[in-house]
Amino acid sequence: MKKTFLLAAIATFLALLACRLSPTPKSEIDCTGTLEALYQVRGDMTFPKNFQTENPAKQGGEFDANTYFKALTHLSMQPGYALDYVYHFDGMGGYPMLYVRPEGQAPFRTEADYAASGDSSDYLDFVQIEDTAEGYFQYVVLDILGPQFYLFWHANYNDDQIVCDSSDVRDIAASLGGFGRPMSLLTRVRALMLRDVAPTVSTGEQAAEVRVVVFTKWGGFLRLTFSIDRNFPHKILDVKEETLVSYDCGVMF
Repeated sequence: MKKTFLLAAIATFLALLACRLSPTPKSEIDCTGTLEALYQVRGDMTFPKNFQTENPAKQGGEFDANTYFKALTHLSMQPGYALDYVYHFDGMGGYPMLYVRPEGQAPFRTEADYAASGDSSDYLDFVQIEDTAEGYFQYVVLDILGPQFYLFWHANYNDDQIVCDSSDVRDIAASLGGFGRPMSLLTRVRALMLRDVAPTVSTGEQAAEVRVVVFTKWGGFLRLTFSIDRNFPHKILDVKEETLVSYDCGVMF
């Protein structure tokens, strides 16, 4: 047991040393700036009491999803349309359901009203992407983080964090333990040894490929590879998932 602990401690030291000697190359994508701007436009996300009821309706003053485009400046809505949401609440969980409506059309008040409309379109199909690396990265940010507000109970399984660089990996590994089980020493070593975690974008004639590393407390560090149609309306053609370091906090809602 002592020998195993000593080897693990040595491995941790070597991993930390490697991080210092081999810093992650600077990405062409301003990942940190984008995420900070997104969290800033969300502001105070105090859970509205009017959403904790059957078939909840917005009453005014709740988060406006269109403010995302103040942060995701390389994206825009198709002219004539607005991003909106209704709220789903069933007692076991609650989450926003994003949709797009014509700007001149009144917002749907409730999930039931939205369902009655028969609209089944994907809001991402109405989002225009600047044909740059930042544009395609921000499209992925909107897909992953866009619905992560006003989450209630079981909906908090949707907790993917986008990793920008090695310092994010270290911060995440160090923060665990206050919620569920801490990351084991060997798992932390594996996480600290991860390289090339910054998001990347490559473009082909018809599609762009976005690779991002995310962390979830119910899965660990994952690499997601998105294939996105470069032609409007843009669509996510495929998403591949690769587990880099497994971790589970052990919490079950």
